[in-house]
Amino acid sequence: MRIFDVDQATPADVRDHSETLLAGEEVHAAFTSQAGAILFTDRRIVLVTRENLLEERVETSSYPYREVRRFALQESAGGDGFRQLRVWLGNEEHPLQLRARTGADLHALQRLLAEKLV
Repeated sequence: MRIFDVDQATPADVRDHSETLLAGEEVHAAFTSQAGAILFTDRRIVLVTRENLLEERVETSSYPYREVRRFALQESAGGDGFRQLRVWLGNEEHPLQLRARTGADLHALQRLLAEKLV
């Protein structure tokens, strides 16, 4: 898996990836980075990655929530530094890592993942 330095996405950012969504699929959380985007919908996790910044090739991967083996949120002790969410998907050896920049709400994403795993 890859490491993404992410920002919380705006509704306009999600609109850019609407072609990857199913009819009626709702985005609960979305994050963007220079390498692509990660969408957490009501049905699955969608990972859109660019081969490079010139966007020569774009790969879209879809993971149903049943593929989430576990997840972990790590943050600085004072709560004002970086936050990192690691999500182990399927039989991937390494987790998907989201390193949040200031303003990204990984606690809400942690709650969403917990609800989907119940």
